[in-house]
Parts: sequence; C-alpha cells; structure tokens
Amino acid sequence: MARGPSPPSTILIVGAGEFGAATALSLVKGAYAGHEGLITILDRAVDPPAVDAASSDYNKIIRQDYSDPFYAKLACAALTSWRTTEYREHFHESGITVSSARTDPQAKYVRESLAVNLTPEMRCEGRRAFELREATDAKAQYFGVETGDLEGNVAYMNEAGGWADSRGAVVDVLARVRALGVQFAVGEADQLLFGDSKGSKDVRGVRTKQGGAHYADLVVLCTGAWTSTLLPELGHDLLPTGQAVGTIQLSPKEASVYEAVPVAFFLDTGFYCFPPNKDGIVKFAIHDRGWLDPAPHLNLPSIPRTTLTSGYETQQVPPAARRALREGLRRVYPRLAEKDFLETRLCWYTDRPSGDWLLDYHPAYKSLFVASGGSGHAFKFLPVIGDLIVSSMANTLSPKEKSIWSFGGDPSRIDKSRGEHEPMDSMAVSLAFPKPLVILLSHTLDVSPSVLGIARELRTCILAGLVAWSVVSVARLTVDLRRGRPSA
Repeated sequence: MARGPSPPSTILIVGAGEFGAATALSLVKGAYAGHEGLITILDRAVDPPAVDAASSDYNKIIRQDYSDPFYAKLACAALTSWRTTEYREHFHESGITVSSARTDPQAKYVRESLAVNLTPEMRCEGRRAFELREATDAKAQYFGVETGDLEGNVAYMNEAGGWADSRGAVVDVLARVRALGVQFAVGEADQLLFGDSKGSKDVRGVRTKQGGAHYADLVVLCTGAWTSTLLPELGHDLLPTGQAVGTIQLSPKEASVYEAVPVAFFLDTGFYCFPPNKDGIVKFAIHDRGWLDPAPHLNLPSIPRTTLTSGYETQQVPPAARRALREGLRRVYPRLAEKDFLETRLCWYTDRPSGDWLLDYHPAYKSLFVASGGSGHAFKFLPVIGDLIVSSMANTLSPKEKSIWSFGGDPSRIDKSRGEHEPMDSMAVSLAFPKPLVILLSHTLDVSPSVLGIARELRTCILAGLVAWSVVSVARLTVDLRRGRPSA
C-alpha cells in the first residue's frame, strides 16, 4: 500500500466517527470515485456515530487559536472549508475569547496564540483578532450579558471561529458517502484477524463481539479511545482520558439573552463554554489531563467507561470534576452557575503526549492503517482530516506531517495547550477499581483532586438472610487531578 489504496482493493474502515467518516469521503472523492462499493464502514451503532463517540456531541469548538503555527495554519484552512456550502449548515461563527489568569503559566500560550493569529497569513477578511487589555474590554464581547470577574486576565477576542454541531456534521458526511454507494455494517470490532502475506503475518480483517467477521485488503482503524483494545501496544501512546462535560437547560427567554455570546475558553483552568444551541442547551467542559479508568485485566492503563458501559447507571461524574465545572461556569456566567445541571458525563479523548495525531500504517502489518489520537482538538479539522489521512496512506505528506503523525512521532513535542508538564499518562487521575465503584467511591469519599495515594482493601460479606455483597481489592486508588495544567 506504499502508493495508497486504489481499486480493486477493498477497504474496511472500522469506526464511523469523525476520522472514519472523513476518510471515506476523501477516498470516494479521489481514487474510489465510481468504486464506492469497495469501501465498507463498520460501526457498533445502527445509526452512527455511536452516542458515546467523542464526535457524537452537541458541539465542538472550531478555532484557529494555537500557539503552534503549524496547527494554527491548518486550522485556518479548515475554517475556510467550514464556511462553504459543504459544512456551513452545522457551523456557527460566534467568535471566541481566549483567556488565562495573568499570573498563570498558560498566559504565555495566550500571548503566543494571539501573536500567531495576528500574522498576515492567519487573517480572515472581515474578522479580527484583538487583545482585550481590560476586564471591561472582555465584558464588552458578551453583549451586555452579566459575566463573572474577568479581572487580571491575559485575553483576546478572535472573530474567526466559533462552534459546530459535531454530531450533525458527522451524520451529514456519513449520509453523503452512503448515498454515493459506500457500504455500512453493524458490529463492535473485538479483535483483529490475521493471515499470511508473502510469508509474513498481516491483518486481514476484524471479528466482532457479535461473532461476525469482516475482511478487506486494507483495514483502517478509526476507533478513537477504543483503539488500544484492538492494539494493546498503543495503550500508553493512545491513552483514553475522560474529560468532564456538563450541560444546563435554558428557557427560550434565557436562550435569547445568551444566543449572541462567543465561545469562552480559559486556558489556565481548561474550562470552556458554548452559546446555547437551537434547543437552549448550554454545554461546558474542561479540557484537562483527564481521568483514567485503568484496566489491569487487559493490561491497559485506561479504557473508556461511557453511558453504554455496564454499570454506568450507578456511577457519577467525580465530585471534583462537578465542582470544577460549576466554578468555571461561575467565572464567566454567574447566573447560569446557579442552575441545576441537565447532564454531566465524561467525554473520552484519545490522547498522545505530544497532542499530535497518529495517521500511519502499523509498522508490523502493511495492511493495517491507524487513524486515531485526536487528543481533544481534532474535530475542528473535519473538512481536511480525511485528505490528510489519505495523503498519509499514499505517502505524500510533508516531511514534518509524516514525522509528527507517525507511529514513533516526535518525542520532543508536548501538548502545550494543557501546560508544559509531564507526559499525560504519568499524572492522570485514576478512577481505579472495581469498575462499578470507581466514581461512586470518589463521591462517597469526596476525594480532593490534590490528594495522592489512597490504597484500601475492602471485603465485606453480609450473611443470614441479608443481601450478600463484597468488594474485593480496590488497589491503588490514585488521585491527582492535575496531571498537568488544564486547558482545551
């Protein structure tokens, strides 16, 4: 596959989230135009993307605000595509305020990001990026809406950018490729299937939990936070981390007050908040080093635990995360911070320590390509990520792109949007085990995010007609919320 796939080779794309949908679209616009039936998308949802996929959400930030000029320029190109008829139905260019406390190390990121956005190649006609020198300047961006204390911040407003209905955008791309003839299959990939290729072991397809087998000449894993369950060797390099998300419901009158506000993004805490969507729902979240759900039985540092995971109904988002969500909301919209949460949950990222994606053939299997590692910032690139994936398949990426998105990556790079700290998997908050008790225990103990090292053996048995239960070996409940400085 050194020159990229082409007919009559068949392709199996596993996962119908952002990466899978975009890959299929780029293939059918290119070498597979007229041969769309050679491509199959396998997803665990009947109506993909699955409801617990990272891209299946109310909204995602669409921004070009990076301190790294490489991603800033790429995001600028993606933004141009979001404004076209192909994507603009799902895009809302509300603008975005980017802030950090002046005394926080992340103030440096804000200043660098503004400097990048003021360069000529980043400017967008009719849309400005400008510094907010005083708190009154910042408050003026919210059109008279009551805000919290915005004093002491380094901040700027970028009129280029906003948010997108993420699920709607992915569903639309999937509908387009389906209409063109791409095949769809339902099933949850459980293991890779291998065969012999010219005397070497190679991937031939996947087997599903439902017992089905799907084969193709090229298998493309677009499986997000579940990738390491198929490739355990990537457990640390594609680390699933749970990011706290909350929503509140506004009345129509309240929604009309907040409808014109920009996206608010605070890099010192990682908190960000959207304007209300068409249903009056305000989503807010924290882009942080995240929470882990270790899986020692699989020898993996973390696996996703979502609304579809058995036992999830008995669990709660950790109280430390709920408090951080409410404190973040109070900082920007104090009135909204007093409202009840409509929902709280963990959105599962697939984190690489560098923040760079993994778009590369597996070094041991020439017929297996991995497109994953979104690292919490990939969705804004939906209009261009498919072309980048196909370019990687064809070995036509630039030398820098090829290096940073390779299996080895560039070990000198680190995701500075979350602070210049240790690699992510060494400082995460562990939700420790057993699974049904992890978040519940955090709630019971009201564990502070700064506490490190709670180890306890629990074994209880109630006999003589009472309901018997036992909790065995809750080992190393490690809590350290600050895996690094949060941000988004």
